[in-house]
Amino acid sequence: MSRLPSPAPDAPKGEWRRWARAVRPPVLPAETSERVVGHLVDWLPAAPPGWVVSYCAMPDEVDLSGIARRADRPLALTRTPSAGPLTLHAADGPLETHRYGFLQPSAGAPPVDPGQVGVVLVPGMVFDRTGARLGRGAGYYDGLLPRIDSGAALVGVTTDQMVMDRIPVDDHDIMMTHLATESGTAPVVSG
Repeated sequence: MSRLPSPAPDAPKGEWRRWARAVRPPVLPAETSERVVGHLVDWLPAAPPGWVVSYCAMPDEVDLSGIARRADRPLALTRTPSAGPLTLHAADGPLETHRYGFLQPSAGAPPVDPGQVGVVLVPGMVFDRTGARLGRGAGYYDGLLPRIDSGAALVGVTTDQMVMDRIPVDDHDIMMTHLATESGTAPVVSG
């Protein structure tokens, strides 16, 4: 099976998103997610203190649900409201199904202050080695990440296949400080 060549680094983000949808598996294998979680759990003791923000995965994203059982840190999950920015809630609170089919904290779940966060585990369609991230295009993380403490680790979570040398970056994009894949968790390279 041949892999589609990736777009040029300066290609429009829409072209990169179409490419990512074509090459990403519709459902990520559980073994891949387990390997990423194992690396994250090993890395977390050295990470900045505070809440660890995770997400409930869509089928083509790395499933981080195993972190709750294995990491000795307070865990928060993102909630995508019908309007407005992402909110953060304790992971042990009640969950509901979002209209797109993924689980998320219910509106009444205990809130978490973004200023108390030490690590944010961020999904994305494509990342580059310098920490640039290409999300799905709704801007939810663009709204969340500026509210997080500046000393927090921002960890792009993906597979090795979806880490490129360079992808397009806009002025408002917030760079990741680390990448976590099935090969490990490590700081990004300076650009």
